Amino acid sequence: MACSDFEYSPNQAFDKDSPVDLNAKSLARLQNIENDDTVKFIVFGDPQKSANELDEFIAKVNTMKNVDFAILAGDISEFGLLQETKWVALELEQLKIPHFAVIGNHDLLAKGDAVFKRMFGELNYSFAYDGVKFICHNTNGREYKFNGLVPDINWLQQELKPQTGVESYVAISHIRPFSPDFDTNLDIPYTDVFNAQPKFLASFHAHDHGYGEFFPNNSRVPFVVTTNIGNKGFILATIVNNKISYERINY
Repeated sequence: MACSDFEYSPNQAFDKDSPVDLNAKSLARLQNIENDDTVKFIVFGDPQKSANELDEFIAKVNTMKNVDFAILAGDISEFGLLQETKWVALELEQLKIPHFAVIGNHDLLAKGDAVFKRMFGELNYSFAYDGVKFICHNTNGREYKFNGLVPDINWLQQELKPQTGVESYVAISHIRPFSPDFDTNLDIPYTDVFNAQPKFLASFHAHDHGYGEFFPNNSRVPFVVTTNIGNKGFILATIVNNKISYERINY
């Protein structure tokens, strides 16, 4: 057996211990939760390089009542490496609630695209829960040299079409529109596609490492940014009767 059989490559996409299909597994858990008239979820982001703060986040969330699930809005890793992503994924297994992940710009470095797809699933995906459709997608345009394809506007249009059993829509991605790292040519088409769906409630993001609320392009719906885990905060959103509210939680 060659010595190289024992070596670890920083560019490998998986190993024998790395988790697989975590988003699908969380969706299966979520579908077993009894529905009520309220959807309550957490949006958090950018846990890279924040081991202690991530542990504190997990401890905080595990004390909270009636939260249905959490979504990590990107930048799981700093360099797109398997070991970084794997460590965060395994830490998050301590959460008592289902949790999902969205791709961030740092997650696309090195072989991060392959790491994310195997560990979590597709870069663009959606799921419906208790009448709300959550559209999770890739907005990291700079990593694709602003090629006009990220975010995928055509895919978003299809996801926003009327659907039986869906009463409202929410989007989650890493980079907000009108950010320097978002494809400038898609700023207006992106905001327009959400505003064209009257049942669309809000779009949630991370990346900025600080809280924010924006109504770009005269948007009728908010684009809400959570702070990073290193700043010890996240967004708690609540949907009741097709109306959304959200608050900043610091810990």
